Amino acid sequence: MALKEICGCVHLHTTFSDGECGYDEFICAAKNAALDYICVTDHMNLGGRGTEWEGLRGSLLVHTGYEHEDDGNKNHYLALGVSEVAAGQADPQEYINNIKNMGGAGFIAHPNECRCAMKGLPPPYPWTRWDVTGFNGIEIWNQVSDWIEHLDRLRQNPLRMSLRLFFPNRFLRNAPKELLAKWDEMNLTRFVSAIGGVDAHNRKIKIGPFTYVIFPINVELRGIRTHLFADEAVWKIPADGKADSIDAERMNRALVDAMRNGRGFISNYSRGDARGCKIFLSDNNGAIQYPGLWKDAQPPLSLPLTMNVKLTRKAKIMLIRNGKVIKSASSKNAGWAITEPGVYRIEARRGGSAWIYSNPFPVGQYPIRPE
Repeated sequence: MALKEICGCVHLHTTFSDGECGYDEFICAAKNAALDYICVTDHMNLGGRGTEWEGLRGSLLVHTGYEHEDDGNKNHYLALGVSEVAAGQADPQEYINNIKNMGGAGFIAHPNECRCAMKGLPPPYPWTRWDVTGFNGIEIWNQVSDWIEHLDRLRQNPLRMSLRLFFPNRFLRNAPKELLAKWDEMNLTRFVSAIGGVDAHNRKIKIGPFTYVIFPINVELRGIRTHLFADEAVWKIPADGKADSIDAERMNRALVDAMRNGRGFISNYSRGDARGCKIFLSDNNGAIQYPGLWKDAQPPLSLPLTMNVKLTRKAKIMLIRNGKVIKSASSKNAGWAITEPGVYRIEARRGGSAWIYSNPFPVGQYPIRPE
């Protein structure tokens, strides 16, 4: 199966919930950023579904999902690939099950949010129910959470705080270490996908007599991105630029399936455009496999294997096995022998900040035995 890399932004809020921008503005900004897709996830509603905005807009796929939350406004959960809002707000396990039973894919949103209360900024909405099962993945890096939480820490340094306030994307640092550790631990038992979230609201705050827009929309879409690998035969824009609803529905299914199975990686655009980067396993017969679960889509590879990393820019590349860094190199390219089972992934850093997090490569059968 020939694969196509698609790059987009997940977790966007419009005027259908608490966002300040409408679909038209997001579509325009996404096209200007040359994105392949966007996922709108308004709170507890699918307001854009079935409208003129949804589906293929030129070469951009607009997917409408939503963000579920419990009755205490915590335990937020991104639902994709669904046609209605699931029942249940009292128990996260209930809405996880209902979304799954509808054929949707679900991702725990901003699970580790932790911040001080700052005037004009939202409170944290953490995930508290880690006893649940059945979720497909986790939003391991939330753009707005990263920005606000680091802003909190700079309140005693007005100059640095001002720089971070007015140039937000320059200061995106990394996914929370404790969340990465939890994600690695979960992947020893079963596959748990990861996505990166923008959490776009285009929210305004007042600073003295001035009103300031946090993350203007053109900035929001140039931060945390989720890159996916989809079947090239499905993700194909007609030559005349016109697509029917059947084309769009096939692409929507391919998008959700790729996210559900973690077929790709997350990038921080402020450290460089990661489109064109390749991270894959190869065997002695020349067969290759990209990150994530592929099941029947690609034949399984057998040890020994090689982890191949081909980046578009020089970076510090780290090979991680079962949550521990086992190899590293400062280069555009790297190749490491994989000779034993485990859950492998790649991180790349540039300029002191995270640039790329790959989804896991499970080698061997679950559960993986940690060392």
